[in-house]
Amino acid sequence: MKFKRQLLAALLGGGLSLGQAWAGATQEVAYGSLTATTTVTFSELVASPFDAVLIDGLLSSGGVLFGERFAGQELAVAKAPRPGAIAQDWFDDLSFGSPSAGLTLLAGAQGANLGAFHYGDADGAALAGVGPQNTDGSDPFGFGAISARFASPVSALGLQLRDADGGVITLSLYRDDGSLIEAVSLSGRSDGFYAFSRIGGAADIAGFTLTNRDSYYGIAIDNLVLAAAVPEPASAVLALGGLLVVAIARRRAR
Repeated sequence: MKFKRQLLAALLGGGLSLGQAWAGATQEVAYGSLTATTTVTFSELVASPFDAVLIDGLLSSGGVLFGERFAGQELAVAKAPRPGAIAQDWFDDLSFGSPSAGLTLLAGAQGANLGAFHYGDADGAALAGVGPQNTDGSDPFGFGAISARFASPVSALGLQLRDADGGVITLSLYRDDGSLIEAVSLSGRSDGFYAFSRIGGAADIAGFTLTNRDSYYGIAIDNLVLAAAVPEPASAVLALGGLLVVAIARRRAR
């Protein structure tokens, strides 16, 4: 009985913090630190520099399924002023409703779903959401939502943002049952590589939605990687400390 109390105390002292980490959300990590299990470059979508294509229906690329939104999410329209201009741009809004269990992907309307553009550089093609048509008839490429469903849940992901101009961008991470893990704000970011890992390494990220109100060009994504979690030194130390206390308690009990 004494040993059990010591064991409980050790777990509470050294393991509770670890348990809290497992129950947490995400942390931003270096893109290059991820050990990729899946990489999606979208290179097969557009072969020639500065060409673009519209994609109707669901898209399968690199073993990941892409669409506009998940079943259970309501597609709405949001507008944001164009910086330094009277005009406003119109964007997909998925803030109403929640994904249903299973994360069933839905495509957008014809011509308002997804698209790809070849940037003419070493990274080549990138994927964008095609939003609602602007009232002035301008191109809504990049203003739409992008949603993705993974073949199996992962603990970390990274992506390259393209055409980002510091606007509002939200990356929402979901479990397979449709529950939200975290809505990660990428607002204010410029073009670059960003990555996020589940605190504690829980492999439960089954998909995401990416929405934006980044005027002028919207955004596109490239070089999506799905990965194993980046080890957390602090959590590892806590776990080791707890195990050491358990070992000492067991030795004393003997």
